[in-house]
Amino acid sequence: MGARMKCVIFAGMPVPQTLRRFWQDADYVIAADAGYENARRLGLEPDLLLGDYDSAPRPPQNAKTLVLPAEKDDTDTYFAARRAIALGADEAVILGGLGGRLDHTLANLQTLVFLAKNGVRAWLADEANEVTALMPGVYQIPARPGWYCSVFSAGDAVRGVTLKGLKYPLCEATVTGFFPIGVSNEFAADTATVGFSEGVLYLVLSRREPEKP
Repeated sequence: MGARMKCVIFAGMPVPQTLRRFWQDADYVIAADAGYENARRLGLEPDLLLGDYDSAPRPPQNAKTLVLPAEKDDTDTYFAARRAIALGADEAVILGGLGGRLDHTLANLQTLVFLAKNGVRAWLADEANEVTALMPGVYQIPARPGWYCSVFSAGDAVRGVTLKGLKYPLCEATVTGFFPIGVSNEFAADTATVGFSEGVLYLVLSRREPEKP
């Protein structure tokens, strides 16, 4: 097997230093549009800068800067995902891609599916949420105290969904985009098992809200 290759993509929303665990072992860093300013605030110098820079300062033009047309089919983050695949990444993390404009968040969720279908295990992450798109298979999820574990259909019906090690198990269930049966589950064992046979499944880890006094 070849060496693993992890690519981190910085998008436009602010990224705190508390998420450094996601980029400290990165092999390649891409800054998509305003993501360049995010990376610079964190003391990072990306390997590649790309974007149309229609709403963000344009970085210095050099060999690692790729200026994209403002009118295009891909979002800047989706274009960065394409580049990650071309580089041979098998793991990717998109930071600064949650929150803010809902249309951008939805586009980034679809970008996760695009990466998954191209063999890349990818996550969207901020301080309170981590989201990945899974292809059919069986996955072991280490328990995360203080976090919820949810699953959602990422398009068509997801069949054969089996959840173990969670407070609300499922066995060979069908999860659709019409009823959120997989929301706000809780860990009930040291490791949860998520398995399914058909479709694409979003796995969402969400930090519990602080209890009100």
